[in-house]
Amino acid sequence: MVAAPPAGAGTQAVIVGAGPAGDAVAAGLRDAGWDGGITLIGAEPVLPYERPHLSKGYLAGEVPREKLALRPARQYSDLGVDVLPSRRVIDFGFESGTVTLETGESLRWDRLCIAVGSDARRLLGFEGAIYLRELAQADALREVIARHGRLDVIGAGFIGCEVAAVAAEKGCEVHVYEALQQPLLRVLGPELGAYLAGVHRAHGVDLHLSETGSTRADLVAVGSVPRMEVEVDELGRTSTDGVYAAGDATRFFHPLFESRIRVEHFQTAQRQGFAVGRSMAGSPTPYTEVPWFWSDQYDLNLQYVGAGLPWDEIVIRGELGRPPFTVFYLRGGSLVGAAGINDHHTVARTRRVMESRARVTARQLEDPSFDLRRALA
Repeated sequence: MVAAPPAGAGTQAVIVGAGPAGDAVAAGLRDAGWDGGITLIGAEPVLPYERPHLSKGYLAGEVPREKLALRPARQYSDLGVDVLPSRRVIDFGFESGTVTLETGESLRWDRLCIAVGSDARRLLGFEGAIYLRELAQADALREVIARHGRLDVIGAGFIGCEVAAVAAEKGCEVHVYEALQQPLLRVLGPELGAYLAGVHRAHGVDLHLSETGSTRADLVAVGSVPRMEVEVDELGRTSTDGVYAAGDATRFFHPLFESRIRVEHFQTAQRQGFAVGRSMAGSPTPYTEVPWFWSDQYDLNLQYVGAGLPWDEIVIRGELGRPPFTVFYLRGGSLVGAAGINDHHTVARTRRVMESRARVTARQLEDPSFDLRRALA
C-alpha cells in the first residue's frame, strides 16, 4: 500500500474518467490549493461534456455540438490540468502508485481518483441496438430519427422516455416497450408514472407496458451499471491510502441520509466530484447536498429531488395531471423525495427543506398556500 504524502509542488494527482465527476475533481483540487500536477484520463476522444443533452437538446438538434463542452479547452491549461483523451487504464497501480494505460504509458500518482462512471445495461439478443451513453451513440441515434421512420425503444426509464419524446416530435412512429406496469415506476411510483404514460400516448407514442416481448430495437435503455462500484466515505476516500472515487462509480456515505447511496445523475457527479477534489487536496469537504436532477419530455419539465429511497406514502400539491404540480414521497412520515412537473419553485424549496432537516407535515406539503420556506424559519 502506498502512503499518500502531503500535497506539494512535486505531488501528482491522477483522475481516471473524464466525465462530469472527473472534470469536477480537477476543479476541486485547484480550488482547495493543490499545487501539484493533475492528469485527467478519458476513454473518449473528446474533452468532458454535458451528457444529459444526449437524450434531450443535442438529440433534438437544439444544442450544437460545440456547446456540449463543460469548459473551454483553454481552461484546462489555465487550471494546469493535463487531459489525456482516447486512453484506457488497464492497471490502477494500487500497490505501486503507478497507473498503466492500454497504450503502454504509465503515470505515477500520489493521489488517485476513480471516476469511471457507468455504462448502459446490455440485453442479450440486442447487441446491434444503440445504447445511449456517449456522444458517438447520440450521433447514430440522430441519424435514425432523422429518417422519420419507425423507432423502437426498449425501456421507459428517463433515457427511453426522453428519446421517445424527441422522436415523436420529429415525426417518427415511436414504439416503447416496458417490462413494468408504468414508465419510471421504481423512481416515481404508479400515480406519476401513469400520468407520464398518458402524456406519451397523447403525443402518438405506442406504449407497450408490462411487456418484454420485442423482436427488434433501435435503442435499448434499461438502466445502467457502474463500470466499477467503489465504496467511499463522505469525503470520497476508499480503504486504500491516497485513493478516492467520485461520480456514478461510487456508493458514497451521505450524512443527511445516514447511509451509503449511489446516484447516477449529472449534477450529483459534478457536485460530489468537486467536494472529493477538495478533500484530495487536504481540505476535507463532505458532500451533503440532496441529489437533484431533471428530465425534459415534450413541454414538460420534470424535476426530482432525493436519493430514490423507498417510500410508504405520497402527498400531492396541486392536481395530479394538471401542471404545475408536485408529488412528495414520505417514509414513516418523513420527507424523502419530491417530483415536480413544471413546478421548479416547489422542488427548489423542498430541496432546502430536506437539506436543513426541517420538519414538515403531510398536510403542509399538500397545502399550496403553505410556503415551504416557512419550514426553514
